[in-house]
Amino acid sequence: MPWRVAPGNASVPAIPAIDGASDLAPASDEVEHKPDPDSLASSNSDNDTPRTDKDPWAQASQPLPSSSPATDPDRELDRIGIPNGGLRAWLVVVGAFIDFMVALGLLNSFGIFQARYEAKWPDRSTATLTWIGSTQLFVLFAGGLFVGPAFDKYGSRTLMLLGTGCCLASFLCTSWSTNYWHFLLSQGFLFGLGNALLFYPVTGAVSEWFDKSRGLALGIAAAGSSVGGVFWPIILSSLFDTMLEETVHRIVAVISTPLLLLSCLLVKERKEAAGHDTSGNQVQPSQSSASKAIFEWRFLALSVCLMILYCGVLIPFYYVPLYALDHGVNRSMANNLLAVTYAGSFFGRIGAGWLADRLGRFNILFLMGTLMSVVTFCWIWMTSLGAMIAFSVLFGLFSGGLVPLGPACVAQTTHDMGHIGLRIGVMMVFSSAGALSGGPLSGILRDGPTGWLAVHSFSAGVALAGALLLLGVRIWHRPYALAKF
Repeated sequence: MPWRVAPGNASVPAIPAIDGASDLAPASDEVEHKPDPDSLASSNSDNDTPRTDKDPWAQASQPLPSSSPATDPDRELDRIGIPNGGLRAWLVVVGAFIDFMVALGLLNSFGIFQARYEAKWPDRSTATLTWIGSTQLFVLFAGGLFVGPAFDKYGSRTLMLLGTGCCLASFLCTSWSTNYWHFLLSQGFLFGLGNALLFYPVTGAVSEWFDKSRGLALGIAAAGSSVGGVFWPIILSSLFDTMLEETVHRIVAVISTPLLLLSCLLVKERKEAAGHDTSGNQVQPSQSSASKAIFEWRFLALSVCLMILYCGVLIPFYYVPLYALDHGVNRSMANNLLAVTYAGSFFGRIGAGWLADRLGRFNILFLMGTLMSVVTFCWIWMTSLGAMIAFSVLFGLFSGGLVPLGPACVAQTTHDMGHIGLRIGVMMVFSSAGALSGGPLSGILRDGPTGWLAVHSFSAGVALAGALLLLGVRIWHRPYALAKF
């Protein structure tokens, strides 16, 4: 007769099948049974409690596990606390959505202010006025060098409260500004600083709460800036048509501050992320340091690619309303074109994030950058209102995915998630050079002999160069053409 063996415990002797074949069982006096120390200890402490892990009959009745915790990735992720969803994780995404809707939505709506300043100061060049918006972006990006490591050390709450205070101060100081340099400091520098103190804690926190769905989570969060980019231009245009400029800035402060405070309450970092890589595996302390997190050649190459890519991407956001005004579109409709652009980017950010989790974040980032540059090349021939609307939708759709996928690619290649804030901050410092130079350079080109043709060609060419260089970095990481990466 066959012998049944209790699985999972080598110290338990084989148990014969009870079919009346007791003659096959070894005699009890011929086998020396050694007591199991674990079972002796457990019997002294809880004799009345059934222990299935010590009972061979109970073990025999249990189904065999399909995989061990060491080899089951989902159980491993749960063991170290990477939720990949759940109420707490998605509340962080909701808080990030609100934050981006208010802060980045206003920053992305600078085209409304750019067109207004062109009429307010006709004696100043376009390149000079663009410095206000470029300063916002430069401080936002360059601030990552300090805010990113501060997030790794102190968490999100304190930094976000400071950022909310800076944004409130910026709105109020801008309402009191009268000279160009007042606006440069209050709306340019101070509002950019507030955005930096909000952006990095939010982006780092979302990256820590998700792994498999990180692209989608960051895409949903970044879609908040698209929603803000839709309603802020409409609100600002309506307010500027009926109220004084200083009153408009104070109304913006009243609307924004409570929403930013709500975001501060919802966003929370995941402390368990430190010491683990992006997939949740524990990192040896000897392999984790701030210097190793920064001075990695492939990470630095990725940062340079994103710097070039973002330089080209940000230029059209400055000039969509102004280009429409130069081609006979009324001011109200010209401002609404910026809202149409952000409506397209809403779907682009969520859709690109969803695709990136399935086809690879580097792959989709390269694809979106290439398509965006092609659409921008075609912008020069889009002179009718219908064509401008089509450009706004397509440009928003393809450029929208570039914002969340940059940090997602950085997080994907981060060895220790305890340095995610530092790595995103360093990447954004590189990008600050592109953000600071793109606007003024395109302004100089617009004032030159070739006008809008030079602006469109420069924006599209720089973005395409960044996308092609990004393809090289992707091949450096994973040389297989069809690989998901």
